[in-house]
Amino acid sequence: MITDIFYKRYPHIFHFYDGVPREITVFLRQGAQILFQDLKPFVGDIEKLCKTAYLKLVREIGHGIYNGRNAEEICSGALFESYDLWNNAHGSSEQFTQYRFSLLELLMAEVEAEFKRPNSSSGFKLFKKSHSESGVQPDHRIDTFLKAVQELNHRMREARIPFHYHSGLFQYGTDQVTESQVHEPFWAIVQDQKWQNIDMDIKEAIDRRDQKGRDAALYALKALESTIKIISDDNGWSRGTERGAANYIDNLVSAANGRFIDVWESEHLKVLFRDIRNPHGHGPGSAPQPALSQHQENWLIECSMIWIKSLVRRT
Repeated sequence: MITDIFYKRYPHIFHFYDGVPREITVFLRQGAQILFQDLKPFVGDIEKLCKTAYLKLVREIGHGIYNGRNAEEICSGALFESYDLWNNAHGSSEQFTQYRFSLLELLMAEVEAEFKRPNSSSGFKLFKKSHSESGVQPDHRIDTFLKAVQELNHRMREARIPFHYHSGLFQYGTDQVTESQVHEPFWAIVQDQKWQNIDMDIKEAIDRRDQKGRDAALYALKALESTIKIISDDNGWSRGTERGAANYIDNLVSAANGRFIDVWESEHLKVLFRDIRNPHGHGPGSAPQPALSQHQENWLIECSMIWIKSLVRRT
């Protein structure tokens, strides 16, 4: 099975002139401590988890990166290891770093997948509900994992590493304020299974933007449209005759439905779909291909995330 790893998404992101910077070495060791000190006590079988993550890495890059007696020792040793220019097995300092970022990402993703797996001994939902609603006792593993992710992202910002972790992936970040006020709350909100399509489409939008691919903004607006549809359906406002996003927005703004959003909000949402999604989502024929600048794409992705965060929090 093909695995999407950091090394393949960002093959040329690091450019070093004199080995691996100390800040990155320290961060990787901090990531290992988060995994093997903070999260390990809540993992059912750490050896099995490490083996799964490491074998995925080996399959994608074609070789191992560290020798050890068992999978846990291999993974922790690789993350704690220092780069050695004279060690041919380390390759370039950039590859050395990318492989270990990929391993850390895979390990975090495996932990998250185990914790979210239904009916597992350590399973839990990362989307928080009040205990009175769910009827279950509080699970401290939820807070432990969310705090681990929060610390991991904080450590990256401290090391001036322009990435953040969410939902099993390291993705390229923007600025610290946007990360803390937009990205982190957004990913926390869409962890619930109900919002999985939104999660997938925003990830795709960010990946396409980072790879300078086409249609990044369309995927962001696709996620926003899905959010609007889910809210309309869940509240029983959908009639089955809707022909597009505008009709679902009408369901949300309808006074008969309690005015879930205000009129000015509905107008703003309709502009996004009318003036951006529709022209870019249809073939232009012989007319010039519509295009957005990088700044416009960034704005649309972040705008969609803000809208989704706002709408979901009202439910």
